[in-house]
Amino acid sequence: MNVMLFATAFFCIGAGVAAATSFRAFPWLAGKVVRPRLWGAGYALFGAVVLYHAVVQLVRVEPSVELVATVVTTVVALAGLGMMGVAQRVGGGSRSPRTGPGATD
Repeated sequence: MNVMLFATAFFCIGAGVAAATSFRAFPWLAGKVVRPRLWGAGYALFGAVVLYHAVVQLVRVEPSVELVATVVTTVVALAGLGMMGVAQRVGGGSRSPRTGPGATD
Protein backbone atom coordinates (compact mmCIF):
# COMPACT_ATOMS: atom_id res chain seq x y z
CA MET A 1 0.00 0.00 0.00
CA ASN A 2 2.77 2.39 0.92
CA VAL A 3 4.58 1.75 -2.36
CA MET A 4 1.43 2.81 -4.23
CA LEU A 5 1.17 6.00 -2.15
CA PHE A 6 4.79 6.91 -2.89
CA ALA A 7 4.38 6.12 -6.60
CA THR A 8 1.20 8.19 -6.81
CA ALA A 9 2.80 11.07 -4.92
CA PHE A 10 5.89 11.20 -7.11
CA PHE A 11 3.80 10.89 -10.27
CA CYS A 12 1.52 13.76 -9.18
CA ILE A 13 4.42 15.97 -8.16
CA GLY A 14 6.39 15.20 -11.34
CA ALA A 15 3.44 15.71 -13.66
CA GLY A 16 2.44 18.89 -11.83
CA VAL A 17 5.91 20.41 -12.04
CA ALA A 18 6.19 19.39 -15.69
CA ALA A 19 2.83 20.98 -16.52
CA ALA A 20 3.66 24.14 -14.59
CA THR A 21 7.05 24.61 -16.23
CA SER A 22 6.26 23.51 -19.79
CA PHE A 23 2.84 25.21 -20.01
CA ARG A 24 1.30 21.93 -21.23
CA ALA A 25 -1.16 19.51 -19.66
CA PHE A 26 -1.70 15.85 -20.44
CA PRO A 27 -2.82 15.25 -24.04
CA TRP A 28 -6.27 14.06 -22.95
CA LEU A 29 -6.73 17.29 -20.95
CA ALA A 30 -5.39 19.65 -23.63
CA GLY A 31 -8.85 20.85 -24.69
CA LYS A 32 -10.14 21.27 -21.14
CA VAL A 33 -7.25 22.90 -19.29
CA VAL A 34 -6.90 26.57 -20.20
CA ARG A 35 -4.32 27.45 -17.51
CA PRO A 36 -1.72 24.66 -17.44
CA ARG A 37 0.54 26.41 -14.91
CA LEU A 38 -2.28 26.71 -12.38
CA TRP A 39 -3.39 23.14 -13.06
CA GLY A 40 0.18 21.88 -12.62
CA ALA A 41 0.64 23.76 -9.35
CA GLY A 42 -2.60 22.31 -8.00
CA TYR A 43 -1.61 18.81 -9.09
CA ALA A 44 1.80 19.18 -7.42
CA LEU A 45 0.13 20.39 -4.20
CA PHE A 46 -2.14 17.37 -4.24
CA GLY A 47 0.91 15.14 -4.78
CA ALA A 48 2.65 16.74 -1.80
CA VAL A 49 -0.34 15.85 0.37
CA VAL A 50 -0.22 12.24 -0.82
CA LEU A 51 3.52 12.17 -0.12
CA TYR A 52 2.92 13.46 3.42
CA HIS A 53 0.43 10.66 4.09
CA ALA A 54 2.86 8.08 2.69
CA VAL A 55 5.61 9.29 5.03
CA VAL A 56 3.28 9.36 8.04
CA GLN A 57 2.53 5.68 7.44
CA LEU A 58 6.22 4.92 7.99
CA VAL A 59 7.11 7.32 10.80
CA ARG A 60 5.58 7.42 14.26
CA VAL A 61 3.95 10.83 14.85
CA GLU A 62 2.38 12.12 18.05
CA PRO A 63 -1.44 12.00 17.77
CA SER A 64 -1.97 15.71 18.48
CA VAL A 65 0.58 16.69 15.82
CA GLU A 66 -0.93 14.21 13.40
CA LEU A 67 -4.41 15.69 13.93
CA VAL A 68 -3.22 19.23 13.19
CA ALA A 69 -1.20 18.05 10.19
CA THR A 70 -4.19 16.12 8.84
CA VAL A 71 -6.37 19.23 9.02
CA VAL A 72 -3.67 21.30 7.29
CA THR A 73 -3.13 18.71 4.56
CA THR A 74 -6.88 18.45 4.00
CA VAL A 75 -7.04 22.20 3.42
CA VAL A 76 -4.00 22.02 1.12
CA ALA A 77 -5.52 19.10 -0.84
CA LEU A 78 -8.78 21.00 -1.29
CA ALA A 79 -6.84 24.08 -2.38
CA GLY A 80 -4.96 21.99 -4.95
CA LEU A 81 -8.17 20.45 -6.26
CA GLY A 82 -9.73 23.92 -6.39
CA MET A 83 -6.77 25.22 -8.40
CA MET A 84 -7.14 22.33 -10.82
CA GLY A 85 -10.86 23.04 -11.15
CA VAL A 86 -10.36 26.75 -11.79
CA ALA A 87 -7.72 25.96 -14.43
CA GLN A 88 -10.20 23.96 -16.51
CA ARG A 89 -12.66 25.27 -19.06
CA VAL A 90 -16.20 25.47 -17.74
CA GLY A 91 -19.10 23.91 -19.66
CA GLY A 92 -17.59 21.97 -22.52
CA GLY A 93 -20.88 20.32 -23.56
CA SER A 94 -23.62 21.43 -25.88
CA ARG A 95 -26.06 24.00 -24.62
CA SER A 96 -29.67 23.07 -24.07
CA PRO A 97 -32.32 25.19 -25.78
CA ARG A 98 -33.69 28.06 -23.76
CA THR A 99 -37.22 27.72 -22.53
CA GLY A 100 -39.44 29.93 -20.46
CA PRO A 101 -40.29 33.61 -20.57
CA GLY A 102 -38.32 35.60 -23.11
CA ALA A 103 -37.19 32.58 -25.12
CA THR A 104 -37.25 33.02 -28.89
CA ASP A 105 -38.00 30.29 -31.40
